[in-house]
Amino acid sequence: MGGVGYIAEYPMDGATVRRTAIPGTLSPAVRLGRTLREAREQHRDPAEALSETLSDTLYKHGAVLFTGKIVDVDRRTIEGFTRGAARIENFEGTSNCVIEFQNEYLVARIEDQTRVMVPDLITILHLETGEPITAETLRYGQRVQVFAIATPDIMRTPEALDVFGPQAFGLAERFEPFEQMSTATS
Repeated sequence: MGGVGYIAEYPMDGATVRRTAIPGTLSPAVRLGRTLREAREQHRDPAEALSETLSDTLYKHGAVLFTGKIVDVDRRTIEGFTRGAARIENFEGTSNCVIEFQNEYLVARIEDQTRVMVPDLITILHLETGEPITAETLRYGQRVQVFAIATPDIMRTPEALDVFGPQAFGLAERFEPFEQMSTATS
């Protein structure tokens, strides 16, 4: 396939797409990529640049929740999913963040306190470059930032939470927007 594969899944009619799709996601994706590239070129903090760019998109909020070094990764493949958890310690070794994943990051807890969960987005960024690190490529010793992104409102409806919320992934917590949890726990 020349190193590239394409697939079209989940065919649906236009009415279903208008009712269920998140509109306008491709343009912000391109902008975020450009933002990371320009931040590196200008020697700016990539996470700060991402937060600024997200503020005028349908995602609205993006923030660094934790910075440190990956000190443990427990990863296994179960029923076709990469499942596990990563533990990150701050550079002083006085605080930790644990992130659970099932192919994607599901929940981030700082000192056992939930700070962000699905469907809000959790991204682990390489500290210097801002490049995203997937669950499959997490490694001991990586210097990272845990970056949270608010999901669009359509993903926070009761109907969407039934499909993409914490309970859909076996988590006990009820969904709370990360920007509200961050304010409440700061």
